[in-house]
Amino acid sequence: MSDESTSWLQTASQRMNWLAERQKVIAENIANSDTPNYKARDVESFESYLSQQNDRSVAVRQAENVWGSSMDNNTVVLEEQSLLAASTSSQYRLASKLYGKAYAMISMVNGK
Repeated sequence: MSDESTSWLQTASQRMNWLAERQKVIAENIANSDTPNYKARDVESFESYLSQQNDRSVAVRQAENVWGSSMDNNTVVLEEQSLLAASTSSQYRLASKLYGKAYAMISMVNGK
């Protein structure tokens, strides 16, 4: 297997890890949608995640408050979180399919 294909598979794997962490954060936001003063969170961008050399954990940060907050100062908007969850899920399915196809092609070329 070439270094280029290994690098590509590694990036695809990292993308799936990042998406899984994002889905966990979104689930926590939804679980805390009725918690007073809870601030919605999100993960760092995928590009920031890739640029880290030593630490491969996904950094969690406070989400931008685009949709506003409730009267109890909670910034979780269920509609927004539902859209993010659906998008993240779709991206994960696509990344895993591409990873699987690439791995199958490389295995076929290598005669495995």
